[in-house]
Amino acid sequence: MTSTYDLVSHIPAYMVEILSAHILGKTADSRKLAEGLSDEARLERILEGLTARQTAILLDLYELGGSISWDLLTALYLPEYEQLRQDLTFLGSMGIVFQGGLSGRDPIILLPSMYPLLEEKRKRYQGNTGDFTWREPRKVSISGHIALLNTLRVSGIRCKAGMEPFKRGWQILEERLGPVADYERLYWELVELGCIRESKGVLRVSQQASSEFAADGDARYPVWRFIRSCRPYPGLDHKVHAIMADRALREDYFSRALTLFIISRNPDEVRADGIVHSLIEEWLDLGVLQRDDSGRWLRLSEHTFSALKTGRIQVSLHAYSEDVVIQPNMEILAPGDFDPVDLLNLGEMADLVRSDVVSIYQITKRSITRALHLGWDAEKIRGFLERISRHELPDNVGKTVQGWILAHTEACILRGTFLVLSRTDDRPPRGLSEVLPGIYRIPGNCEEEVLAQLSKNDVIVRGAILEDESGEGAGWGRMTPVVPQQKSQWKEARREGVFPFGMVTPLPYGTKGEGIFEKALHDGRDVVIFYPRQGYGEIQVKRISPLYLFRKDGIPFVEAFCEDTGEGETFDITKVRALLMDS
Repeated sequence: MTSTYDLVSHIPAYMVEILSAHILGKTADSRKLAEGLSDEARLERILEGLTARQTAILLDLYELGGSISWDLLTALYLPEYEQLRQDLTFLGSMGIVFQGGLSGRDPIILLPSMYPLLEEKRKRYQGNTGDFTWREPRKVSISGHIALLNTLRVSGIRCKAGMEPFKRGWQILEERLGPVADYERLYWELVELGCIRESKGVLRVSQQASSEFAADGDARYPVWRFIRSCRPYPGLDHKVHAIMADRALREDYFSRALTLFIISRNPDEVRADGIVHSLIEEWLDLGVLQRDDSGRWLRLSEHTFSALKTGRIQVSLHAYSEDVVIQPNMEILAPGDFDPVDLLNLGEMADLVRSDVVSIYQITKRSITRALHLGWDAEKIRGFLERISRHELPDNVGKTVQGWILAHTEACILRGTFLVLSRTDDRPPRGLSEVLPGIYRIPGNCEEEVLAQLSKNDVIVRGAILEDESGEGAGWGRMTPVVPQQKSQWKEARREGVFPFGMVTPLPYGTKGEGIFEKALHDGRDVVIFYPRQGYGEIQVKRISPLYLFRKDGIPFVEAFCEDTGEGETFDITKVRALLMDS
């Protein structure tokens, strides 16, 4: 509904004078009725006189776009259904809440002229972020994810279809990652991000995706988790940005707005309050939201607000710990806040023994072989260890690593046709013909088989295309800036028109309907009824004064004087569509 004039245009012409007399105290045409309903001074007086519960109902209607289905509204106020009807009836009598039909279950419509006043009310729950003292946003570490990736490099965990590790695989992860909370969640997040792949039933680390994750994860992960948590409720991330923006917002109002949003998408969601509470706590843990010192106000962290507004993640510099200790027994002690990129690289050349506040890695011949297969060489390995070590690299560590490297034969594949071995005395894979000393021809379509045999013999192959290099990075998903939400469009009213809530009510079935006419007869009151025009099926409005009630063939009838025709008429009570008790 775009304006009050638009709303009034949906009120049946035959009802305009009647409703204006009830609401404004005087009869008026459609234009005068719209002007009267829109009178700001009148609306301000009504708003000031409302109870807190009635004001909350209006704010809920406004938050939901000004039009809401009856089923959704009753789902929101189910424990207080009768009180809700009483409040809506009062608001209808004031001409600020309407219903789009006569069935009693039609959409509830808020008077559009109330929007500016309710927006001012809503501003009471908003504040300037500079007026509050904010707690520092919590920092989220991806060290647990990196530790899990490093565990997979060592363990060779097998998996079922769908990349579900077998029971023993979960046990290995638990043993290595003991203190890491919720390692199953970390595992599936890495699968979703494309950092873990499956090859012949064994879980492998995807090199490029993992490198990107380690490089950008500290900045991107909290926002990714936020958007991911909103995914079951499409549009929730946009809603959060729209109502919060760069302002402070009272937590109770923020929570209520999100609850309304979730229930508006799924009226059967009875756990909406609990879901919203869990989401807010999760976002606080991620550093997406910040809470002020009083514990009553929330805001989006600057990093998150910028990401949602622009669609770009600002990767800032972090201060990481440099207290890495490399011991003569080939153990490496790495702090929990170690640089994720270096931690991932460390896992390529050393085996994770235990992840903890200080994690333990062990350099072994097998781990050095793994590093060589991943493209490391002697100079690069030594340079890396010297750079990350807090103290001078123990002499025996450097010599031992160098000795392990020299013990490996190296091979090079030229254009996928020739194999060159660094040692002419080494035996090549079977089936290759030697064209020159140390150079062998690879038959067509046999490169994979040759690589497998070389790898089995711990030969380091240079120039081969690694199976895991698919060129795809971490699957963060596309980050797009949020766009203003469109107001929910008011659905066209039923053909009966729009009426103030509770003023025109459907006639109850059975004896309750007869009882209304009996009471009107007893009190001497007129009744405005909505009755089908004979032969046309159209609804006509008649003001009647009940004179006598009787039954014929079990059907209740009322004999009444009709003020519109000036004659006595008989009406079938079961055909009365709705009624309005005249004052």
